[in-house]
Amino acid sequence: MSNYQPPRAAPRPSRFGPVNWRVVRVSVPITLLSVGLITAVSWSSVTKEFDPPPTVHTLSSPNTVTMHGRPLKLLLPTAANRPRSDAESAQSGREKQFVGLVRVKLSYSPDGTLGTNPDYQVFSAYGKIDDPAHRMQLAIDDLQPAGIQQITPLHSYSAGPAGSGDVPIKCGGMQLNDGTLKFGWCTWANRSTMGTVQLANYRSGGPNEDDLAGLANDTLALRAQLYAKP
Repeated sequence: MSNYQPPRAAPRPSRFGPVNWRVVRVSVPITLLSVGLITAVSWSSVTKEFDPPPTVHTLSSPNTVTMHGRPLKLLLPTAANRPRSDAESAQSGREKQFVGLVRVKLSYSPDGTLGTNPDYQVFSAYGKIDDPAHRMQLAIDDLQPAGIQQITPLHSYSAGPAGSGDVPIKCGGMQLNDGTLKFGWCTWANRSTMGTVQLANYRSGGPNEDDLAGLANDTLALRAQLYAKP
C-alpha cells in the first residue's frame, strides 16, 4: 500500500493580519479589568437605587403643629426651659445623648402654656449621628438622673420604612420619683435627628399599652412637622 498523503492546505490568512500574541497577552487582562470596573460601577448604582442613603433632616420650631386635627401652640421659650449646652452636660452628666448636636427643646399645648392638656414636651437635637441606637440608649439612661422612674416595660414600635436610618421607637410609662405625675414617654433616633416626646397622663395607673402605641404614632406625626422644610 502507498503511504502517500496529500499536502495540507495552507491556513487561510486572517483578514485582520497576523496575530500579535504579545498584544493579546497585554490586552486581555486590560479588557477583563475594564469589564470588572464597569460591573462594579453598575452594581454600585443598583445597590444605591434599592438601598439609598438615609435622608438627612434638621429640626425647626414651628409656631403651631396639628395633632389629631387640633392645632397646638408653641410654648414661648424662657430661660428656665432652654436646652442645656454641651458644657453643662459635661458638668452635670445629664443629657449626654445630645452632646455634639444642635439641641431643640419645645412644648406644645392648646393655649401655648405648660400643663394644659394635651401638653407635648419635646427634647430633641439634630446633626451627624453615627450610632442612633447608642444615642437612644443614652436617652433611656438619662431618665433616672432626671428624677424619673419607669413604671412599665419599654415597648418598641416601627419608626420608618427600611433604609430610613431609624431604629425602632421605644415608649414606656414613667412617673416622677415623688409620684406626683405619670406620663407616657417615647424616644426616637436616626442618622440625623433624635429626641424624646412626653405626654402627661393623670390616670392613677398611668399610661397603658394602647396609650403608648398612640404616643408612638404621635411621636412620628410630631417629628414630621418638626422636620425643617428644604
